[in-house]
Amino acid sequence: MAAAAPPLRAQSGTASIGGRVTDPLGAILPGAAVTITSAATAAARSTVTNASGLFQFTALPPGVYGLTVSLMGFRTARFEGLALRVDTPATQDVQLAVGKMDEAVTVVAEGGLINTTDASLGNTMSEETIRSLPVEARNVVHLLSLQPGAIFVPKSPTQLQNTTNDIDPRYGAVSGARADQQNVTLDGIDVNDPQLQAAYASAVRITQEALQEFRVSTSNYGASMGRSSGPQVSLVTKSGSNEFKGSLYAVGRRTGTSSNEYFLKLAQLSSSKPNEAPKLDKNILGGSLSGPIRKNRIFFFANVEGLRSNSEQPVVRGVPSKSFRDGVLMYRCSVAAECPGGTVRGFSDTHTVQPGWYGLSPAQIAAIDPLGIGPSLAASQYFKQYPLPNEPGLDGNNIMDFRFAAPVKNDFRTYVLRLDAKLDEAGSHNVFFRANAQDDTINDTPQFPGQDPRSQQFFKNFGFALGYDAVLSSDLMNSFRYGMTRIDEENQGRLTSNYVQFRFIDNFDAITSTRTRTTPNHNFVDELSWLKGTHTLKLGANVRFTRIPSTRNTGSFLSATVNPSWVAGIGRRYSPGNSFCTSPGCNAVPRVASSFQAGYADAWLNILGVLSQANLRANYNKDGSLQAIGDPVAREYATDEYEAYVQDSWRIRKNLTLTAGVRYSLASPPYEVHGFQVAPSISMGQWFNQRAENMKKGIPSNQSPIVTFDLAGPKNGKKGFYDWDKNNIAPRFSVAWTPTDRAVIRAGYAKVFDRIGQGLALNFDQNLAFGMSTSISSPFGAPYETNPAVRFRDISTMPPTMPAAPKGGFPQTPPIHAGIITGSADDTIVTPSAHMVNLVIGRELTHDLGIEAAYVGRFGRDLLVRRDLAMPLNLTDPKSGMDYFTAAQQMIRAAQVAGLTGNSPASAYAALAPIPYWENLFPAAASGGLTATQAMARAFMANAPDYITALYDADESCTPACSIFGPFAFFGAQYDSLAALSSVGRSNYNALQVTLRKRYRHGFQLDVNYTLAYSKDNGSLVERGNSFGNFGNGGYTGFLLNSFDPDAEYGHSDFDVRHQINADFIWDLPFGRGRKIGSGASGPLNEVIGGWSVAGLVRWTSGFPFNVQNCRSCWPTNWNLQGNAVLVDPGRLPETETTKNAVDGRPSAFKNPTEALKLFRFALPGEVGLRNVLRGDGYYSVDLSLSKAFPLGYRDHKLRIRADVFNLTNTAKFDTANVTMLPDRSGFGRYNGTLATCDAQAGRCMQFAVRYEF
Repeated sequence: MAAAAPPLRAQSGTASIGGRVTDPLGAILPGAAVTITSAATAAARSTVTNASGLFQFTALPPGVYGLTVSLMGFRTARFEGLALRVDTPATQDVQLAVGKMDEAVTVVAEGGLINTTDASLGNTMSEETIRSLPVEARNVVHLLSLQPGAIFVPKSPTQLQNTTNDIDPRYGAVSGARADQQNVTLDGIDVNDPQLQAAYASAVRITQEALQEFRVSTSNYGASMGRSSGPQVSLVTKSGSNEFKGSLYAVGRRTGTSSNEYFLKLAQLSSSKPNEAPKLDKNILGGSLSGPIRKNRIFFFANVEGLRSNSEQPVVRGVPSKSFRDGVLMYRCSVAAECPGGTVRGFSDTHTVQPGWYGLSPAQIAAIDPLGIGPSLAASQYFKQYPLPNEPGLDGNNIMDFRFAAPVKNDFRTYVLRLDAKLDEAGSHNVFFRANAQDDTINDTPQFPGQDPRSQQFFKNFGFALGYDAVLSSDLMNSFRYGMTRIDEENQGRLTSNYVQFRFIDNFDAITSTRTRTTPNHNFVDELSWLKGTHTLKLGANVRFTRIPSTRNTGSFLSATVNPSWVAGIGRRYSPGNSFCTSPGCNAVPRVASSFQAGYADAWLNILGVLSQANLRANYNKDGSLQAIGDPVAREYATDEYEAYVQDSWRIRKNLTLTAGVRYSLASPPYEVHGFQVAPSISMGQWFNQRAENMKKGIPSNQSPIVTFDLAGPKNGKKGFYDWDKNNIAPRFSVAWTPTDRAVIRAGYAKVFDRIGQGLALNFDQNLAFGMSTSISSPFGAPYETNPAVRFRDISTMPPTMPAAPKGGFPQTPPIHAGIITGSADDTIVTPSAHMVNLVIGRELTHDLGIEAAYVGRFGRDLLVRRDLAMPLNLTDPKSGMDYFTAAQQMIRAAQVAGLTGNSPASAYAALAPIPYWENLFPAAASGGLTATQAMARAFMANAPDYITALYDADESCTPACSIFGPFAFFGAQYDSLAALSSVGRSNYNALQVTLRKRYRHGFQLDVNYTLAYSKDNGSLVERGNSFGNFGNGGYTGFLLNSFDPDAEYGHSDFDVRHQINADFIWDLPFGRGRKIGSGASGPLNEVIGGWSVAGLVRWTSGFPFNVQNCRSCWPTNWNLQGNAVLVDPGRLPETETTKNAVDGRPSAFKNPTEALKLFRFALPGEVGLRNVLRGDGYYSVDLSLSKAFPLGYRDHKLRIRADVFNLTNTAKFDTANVTMLPDRSGFGRYNGTLATCDAQAGRCMQFAVRYEF
C-alpha cells in the first residue's frame, strides 16, 4: 500500500482525499467499496471505485479520518489517523491483498510531507500547531505569514482591524504580489474588507481558540481559487464532535515584564525623565464548548472571548520649540564663522544659540517682515499650550518633536458559533452554519497628554455562512455556500468646526473626522465535482454583491493652512541674503545657508502666521443645492462580481497528474447606488495620451480640451468610472510527476487578475467628485506675506481669501488658473494581471523529514500605478527637435559650471551660450542685454533647485516671458497636478524558495522557510490610500514622478528583501513518564518533570530599501512631488550601516551621514532620482514559549500553564519607512522608529496564560 499523487483539489475551506485501488499485480480494481469515517463525529461517507479504479471524497471538514476499502476476494484494508488538511488534497492509493473480506489489514496512516498533486505552493498549519506557538494576545494573524516569500512587518492589533487606509504596503506582500491582493476565506466564504483590503486580515475576527487550521496558498493555485491575484488564505472554524469538550482560559500581559521602546527611552532620557517602559497591561478571558446536540448527527462549537487592554502607545507630535513660541527664529548660517552663537532675547525669555546658527529676535523678524509686524502674537499665544519638545524633529531648533507614552484603553469581544448536521444516515447530505460577531471599542491616542482620545472607533462586525454538501452519486458531488460578511464601523472624531493648520506642527486639538461605514458582502459559491475515468472535473461559480453605505465629515468644513510652499518664492523671498528680499532687515543679519533655505521658509511662514492656503470643500446635493458646512456626506458604493471556473485533473499514470483549468472573472466598476456620482465628460486617459503625443509634435498643452464634469454611473443612465473589463480569462496549468516514492517534480503556470474596485471608489469620491464635492484653494504663488488680512487670528477664523463656492448643478467646469491639485480617474484602466510560473523539486529525506526547493516567478502587467495626468509637458521645439527636459538640463548645467546662482547679477549670465530651444520658444524673454537663454537661466537659478516653479512662472505668469504659444503651453489650464491610478505598471519577481519540514514525531516538529528573491517594479503601492501615494521609505517610491516615462522609476520593489528566513518549532521536552529521561518517574516526580513543552518562532530578513528625498521644497520634474535625490557619481553608493548615536543622538541608516550626503545632488528637470537602491535594517525576532500540562486525574481534564516571551533578545531593528532623508534638514539620515514588536509599545514583552480543558 503506497501513497501517490492525489487527483483533485477541493473547494476552498474544505479537505479532500482520493486514490486508486489495485491488486497485488497493479491491476485496477473497479467496484471496490470505500468508506471514510470522521474520528470526531463518526460521520461516514461511502462510494465505490469507478472503471479506472479511482475513488474520491470532496468537501470534507478538515480533521482526522479512517478509510476502509473492501472487495470480494480481497482482504479489507483499513487506514487510521488520516489527517486531512484544509485546501491540501490527500491521496491514499490502496493495494488490496488476496484473501477473505473479513480478514482486515490495518495501517496507521500519516499524511505526505510534500505536495505531490499540483504546482501550488504554501503551508498548512494545524490546530495543535496554532495552539502551541507563541502568539502575542492570541492574535493568529501573525502566524499566517509563516510562508516562503511572505513579507512580515509587524503591526498592532488596531492596525489589523482595518481602521486605516494607510497600512504599510510592505505588510503582506507575498511572492511578488501586492499586499492588497490577498484573498481570505472563512469556511469557504469571502471575509475580506472589500474597501481597505488589508493583508492577513478577516473582516470578522476568528480567535485562536476557534480556528481549527488554515492554509496559505502563495502561488500557482488551481482554477478553483482566484478572486485576487495574491495568496489565498483559507481559514476553517472548529466543529463539534461526539464528545463534549471545552476550555476556560486567561491570558495576561504586564508592564513589569516589558522593556522600554527604543525611541521613547531616548526621549525620556533627553528630558531627564526616568527610563520607564510604557504601560502594557492586557487581559484575555475566554471559553469554548463543543459536543453533540444529537449524537452522530448534529454537533455544535461555541467560543466567547474578551480582550481588554490598558496600555500606553509611544507617539510623536510636531511642536514649536521653546524659543520659537517665544518669537525667535533660528537658522543655519551660510558662513559659520559669522555666527559664533550666543543668546537671543524673545518676547519674554533669553535663548541659547548654538555656534554656526543665528537667532532672529522678534524685532529683527519685524524688520524683515514686509508688513513690519513680526512674529504673530496670536500664534505665539496658541503655541504656548504645547508641551516642550524632547526630540530634534524637523530642524532641531524651531519645529521639533514631542514623543510621549499615550494612554490607550481598548476592548475587544468576539463570539463564534458553528453547527454541523448530517441530514441522512449515509452521510450523503450535510449542512453547517457558522456565525461570528464582534463588539469592539478602539480608542485612538490623545493628541497630547491629558486630552481625550483623538477618536473612538466602534466595530460591531458580523458574518455568517451556510453550507450544503451533497453526494449525488458515487462519482458526483456538489458543494454550495452562502455567506454574508459585514463590517459595521463608527469612528467618532474631534472635528466639529472650521480649522487652521500650521504646517509641520500638529494641531493642539485633534482634527480627526467622524465617519461611519457598513460593508455587507453577500457571497454565493457553488462547485460540482465529477470523477470520470481518470479525470476529475470541477465546475464552479463564485458571486459577490457588495454595498458600502458610508458617511463622513472629512471635507465638510473650511480650512486654512500656513503653507510655505503656497507663497511666491516658496517662502524664500524674505530669507536673509536672498536677492528678492528688499526689507532692510534682510541685509542686517548673516545670510541663510543654502542647505537651510527650506528650513528657514517653513519656520518663517509659521512664526508670522501667514494663512497662505485657504481650502474650500463645498458639498452639493444632486439638484445642485449646497449642503451646510459641517453636514456629513453620505454615499453608498456598490460592486457586483461574477466568477466561474472549470478544471480537469487527469491522472495519466499512477505517478503523473496533469491539471488544467480556466477561471473567468467579471466585475462591475464601482457605482453609487443613489446617483451621487460624477465623472469627466471626456476620457481622462485619452486626454493624457493625447497630451503626450502632442508634446512630441510641439503642440502645447493649451490645445487640450477643457475638462468638465457631469453626472455619471448607471443610476444616472450614464457611463461609469471606467468600462467593464470582459477579457479576464485566466488559464491555469500544472503537472506533478513522482519519479520515485520519495521524490516529486512539479511545474505550473497560472494567469491571475487583481481585484480592484471599492478602493478606487473611495478615492474617486473624495477627489474626483467636482460639482458634487468641490475642492478649491486660494491662488498659488501670491505674495501672501504682504497681506495683513491673512495673518493668524485664532484656530477657527478663516482668511478672506477663501474661495466662494461655485454655483451648483451640472455640467460643472473647474476654473482656469486655479492651481487645482487633486485626484482623478483614468477611465482607460484595465484589470491588472500577473503571470505566475514555478518549478518545484521535492523529496522526503526520511520518513519524517521532507524538503522542497522551488523557482517562483511572477510577472505583473497593467498594474495600477499612480501618475500625474496633468503633468507639465516635456514639450518639443519643432524647429530644433529638442525637448524641454534636455534643454533645461543643458541650461542648468551650463549655469552651474559657470558658478551662477540666484544671487548672481544679470551681467554674469551674459557668458552663457544660446540654446536653440529657449531662443525658439521663448524669444520674448530676451531683454536687458540678455538673450532668451540667459534670461531663462537667470529665472531658473533664482528658483534653484525648485526648477518647475521657474517653468510655472514663465508658463502661467509670463515671468520673464511666456512661450510663443502663450500661457499654459506646458501646464494644464485647470490643473497643476491631477493624480490618477493608471494601468501602466509592471513588475518582475524571481525567487528561490526552500521549505524544510519535519512532521511531529517523537515530540518534535519543525518548519523552516528560506527565500532568496529579486522583486522589481515601477510602483509598489496598493489601491487604497492617498491620491499622490503614501510617502515612505525616506523618499518617493509609489508615484510616477515622470508620467511620460513610467520605466524611469523601474527598480527594486518596496518589499524587495533579498534574503528571508522564518521558522517555527514545537518540542515536547523528553522528561517524565514514558519519555527518554525519567520514563519510570513516580507520580509526584512526574508532576514536576513531565509535561513540559517549548515552542518558538524565528524571523529574519536582510535589509529593506529606502530612499533619499530630493529636498524639502524643490520640485524639478513633478509639480506636486519633489522626487528623490540623484547620485553625484552613479557608480558610487554611500555606505549603509545602522549607526547608533549618529544624528542628534539617534541612529542612522548610513555609516557616516555627513559623508553620505556629499554623494547626492539635487535632481534636474526630467530626473526622478534613485529609487529603492539603498538598504537599511531588516527584521529580526525570536519568540519563545514554555508550557506545562498537569493531568487532573479525571478523564482527559488538564490544566496548562504557559509563559511566552516576544523579541527574546530585545533587539531593536529600525524601520526604513520612518526615516529623515531630506538633504536640507539637520537630521539627515536619522531613523525615527523601529519595526514594531509587542504592539509597537515595547522592545520585549511577556505574556502568561493558564488554561483548563476537558
